[in-house]
Amino acid sequence: MLRELFASVVMMVLLMPGCMESSMMNESSESTESSIPFEITFNASTLDRVEDQGADFSLKDDLSDGPVMLLWIGAGCSGCQDWTDMIREQIDNGELDQTNISFVSVHRWSDFETRENVEEAFGSNSTSSHYTPWKVVLPTSSTLALDFSTEQNTDHSLYAAYGNPGTPTLQLVAQNGVVAWESKTYWADESVLEDGLTFFSSQVNTQAVEE
Repeated sequence: MLRELFASVVMMVLLMPGCMESSMMNESSESTESSIPFEITFNASTLDRVEDQGADFSLKDDLSDGPVMLLWIGAGCSGCQDWTDMIREQIDNGELDQTNISFVSVHRWSDFETRENVEEAFGSNSTSSHYTPWKVVLPTSSTLALDFSTEQNTDHSLYAAYGNPGTPTLQLVAQNGVVAWESKTYWADESVLEDGLTFFSSQVNTQAVEE
């Protein structure tokens, strides 16, 4: 009887370290897993047109001049084309002259569409039916989001960091790199865009009053 009890105790002692180690390893893995910061930025290539102001894009650099409205696009996305046409018309008509928000189109489907597809749909004033007069950016599935403060890799893909947006999606990014407003309305809607611009203006005014 004593021999059996002794054997049971020995077995428990031998087994417990393994269980504890496994649990500790899981906790360690969870604790070291990096989270996505609220304040993020990214770098990517562009269509390299005159409108793109160079072959390389830095969101942080653009944010130094004011908030940025990201328009996530696909070359074959009818809603994206509709939003592009509406925003371009508002810019041409001077309807957005009173805002310091700039627009940047970000290609979402690099695994399925080519640079040439994007160029054909949005790139040229003379040949593209949905010409985009602002920057068109071409990240890939391997493009990583960066911490806004340090500009170090977050180890998260750009798409995941911005919530795996569908197309079209509008995201208004504040100057600290935080996504302050988002819309997923498929077809272009002037009232939705106005809501985004008004939301940001109200936030700025609120902060000014508090200060």
